[in-house]
Amino acid sequence: MMLEQIKILRELTLPAILLRIFLSMLFSGILGFEREKKHRPAGFRTYIIVCLGSTLAMMTGIYISALTGSSDPARIPAQAISGIGFLGAGTILVTKQNRVRGLTTAAGLWAVACLGLSLGAGFYTGALIFFTAIWVSIWILRSVDNRLIDRSKTVHLYVEFTRMEYLSKFLSLAKERNCVVNNLEISRTEDGKRDASLSATMTMHFHEAVAYSQIIETYGCLEGVIFMKKYD
Repeated sequence: MMLEQIKILRELTLPAILLRIFLSMLFSGILGFEREKKHRPAGFRTYIIVCLGSTLAMMTGIYISALTGSSDPARIPAQAISGIGFLGAGTILVTKQNRVRGLTTAAGLWAVACLGLSLGAGFYTGALIFFTAIWVSIWILRSVDNRLIDRSKTVHLYVEFTRMEYLSKFLSLAKERNCVVNNLEISRTEDGKRDASLSATMTMHFHEAVAYSQIIETYGCLEGVIFMKKYD
């Protein structure tokens, strides 16, 4: 009896279609909620729509294949994956601090599309394992990643100064501490909320691994430094 029920859920019956759509909304909604909380370009609704679309594409491919006797049910979902690549690229942004944002969101969109395809095909076991792996990557491995990059010999910084002379003092202190600074880019700021007249992005190379909190204590308290931020 149990085997018959499982077989029904693997075919394109009404219960199977409803189950696949429900799981598609559930899994993608959970993953998209995390992106939504971080105010990313693609969040809760986008993830659900992408996953539902790919689920439907997979079921449509299976349906057409069964209807026409075609041996290539993956043609339609393959095109869906290609289309998701363009959608994901649109979430990748470069900020004025030369920081690239949206890579995780873009990868998440592509992954959730694959998740939808597996659900549409009735591959429930693989979809559940894949969903769990993505969930672990987003929530648990994030803290591991933060610990790995907390201490580093190379740090990329965005710093705002009130005047050019304070940037010179900043660089002088770094030189005194045997810190090599390169990739220095200076630009004028136009943010009326702050009194800064210039900003700089730079890469600082230390002889020993240093925590970001130590950099803030050493350089963030210098006269003329009004804003400092690490970027990837």
